[in-house]
Amino acid sequence: MTFPDVTRREMRRIDERAGDENGEFAERLVAAHYGITHANDRADWYDCVHEERGTKYEVKATQVRIDGLDPDSRVEVGGRFRLWEGQTRSLLNSDAQNTAWFVFVLLDENGSPVDHRRMRPSTVWSLVRDEFGGWDESGHREMGRQQKVPIEAVF
Repeated sequence: MTFPDVTRREMRRIDERAGDENGEFAERLVAAHYGITHANDRADWYDCVHEERGTKYEVKATQVRIDGLDPDSRVEVGGRFRLWEGQTRSLLNSDAQNTAWFVFVLLDENGSPVDHRRMRPSTVWSLVRDEFGGWDESGHREMGRQQKVPIEAVF
């Protein structure tokens, strides 16, 4: 499922505003698609909000392949979504009132949207726990623990 309701003209405008930031491009694209407000400056645990309902949307984006090679195998690295434990907990708390979503956006090598999927925070939490054994240390003390989820686990 791409973004059929976002026109090419609107897509170009979104792309110009986001600059070279794939994450911001995906956030603005999701906001246009769902008719919500891009509000990534309001809190560190969500990127967009439905103003009337208060529903929070956290947007995660990755490209099909990311720059660089795996240091062990020297093979191109497939894209993955970086999830943060604290952010996911905040979304889980908001979702207790059915007011939170993760939206995963897959981009091609050029940064154009290929697909997207919306998931409840409880589903994402279960995915991290059941498929990947929980959260890992990130090396970013201020960000807390993380999990890097491969594309195939989401799509």
